[in-house]
Amino acid sequence: MNYFLVFSILIALIFGVSEASKCSDCIASRKHWCVTVNECGFSPCVTSISKALNCPELPDKAHAYDDAFVRSKILVTTAAAFNNHPDKCFKNAMPTMSLSKTFSVNCSAEGPQTNCFGFTSFDTTQKVIVMSFRGTQGATQLTEEILDFFTGKKLFFPDAGNIFTYFYDAFFFLWNGGLSQDIRNLKYKYPGYELWVTGHSLGGAIASIAASYVVHTGLFDGNNVKLVTMGQPRTGDYDYAVWHDKTFPYSFRIVHHKDIVPHIPPQYGKDELFHHRTEIWYNNNMSTTEPYHICAEADGLYCSNRQLDSYPPDHLTYFDINMPDWGSQGCPKM
Repeated sequence: MNYFLVFSILIALIFGVSEASKCSDCIASRKHWCVTVNECGFSPCVTSISKALNCPELPDKAHAYDDAFVRSKILVTTAAAFNNHPDKCFKNAMPTMSLSKTFSVNCSAEGPQTNCFGFTSFDTTQKVIVMSFRGTQGATQLTEEILDFFTGKKLFFPDAGNIFTYFYDAFFFLWNGGLSQDIRNLKYKYPGYELWVTGHSLGGAIASIAASYVVHTGLFDGNNVKLVTMGQPRTGDYDYAVWHDKTFPYSFRIVHHKDIVPHIPPQYGKDELFHHRTEIWYNNNMSTTEPYHICAEADGLYCSNRQLDSYPPDHLTYFDINMPDWGSQGCPKM
């Protein structure tokens, strides 16, 4: 017997099975990945993955999610967008942060008129620049006034997919309404600073586009950007999500329990939109002692997508705080 030949065949089989068992390779071979048994093409399968972005993957340790950082920093910059004078929040909750400018425009030239608001700020102590965007005042407003009227997508960049029309227009109205000039000035003044981009609800969608735009156009490096959103609706299509996940090592979409907004517009249907990574799901009231799930799929059947019902107050309340109320009151100490 040729033992060398037998050994070589065994090694080939072992490595072959190992490679085939990888989810992304499995899907690339036009098969489904069976989550139930972690095997490629296994049938019958209770739960399977057919899109590569839903293959289980977590952020690396260098870009890990930090609950304390989000509560103490990102929550403040996100809530501050609900105040026409964001510096009032900074004075109470983050005194080293300084307001640069605010921007207020109509989100769209047609349809229901909704205000889009954002601001830029900088912190010479923490060495950061911030772009933050206001959300709609409630889940009902977002679904009834916007998503029931607008449909369709617009090309973002040829290599970066498409964006839902309303969110695309909202961002560019803000960008052309002064945001472009101010963020360039801040980058010129503080060239080595990290960029934080935040937003809640509609503001989360705009934040995703804003971060993507300044990186795609070369103004910032994706490795020096922290994108954190709360209650973000689906913003772009699958190709946008693919480009995004290749570009941003630090990107988190926080979802509170039964918040309905992260599930609209629908994933399947006329526009076929898809979330980018990484979802952080708090299946609780988000108090300081509550656990959270770091979701391995981008937009799969686990985490918040398994919720069959919704609870509108969960959209307004994040980290046990009513975001619009706390922000509009100047982020008073709790």
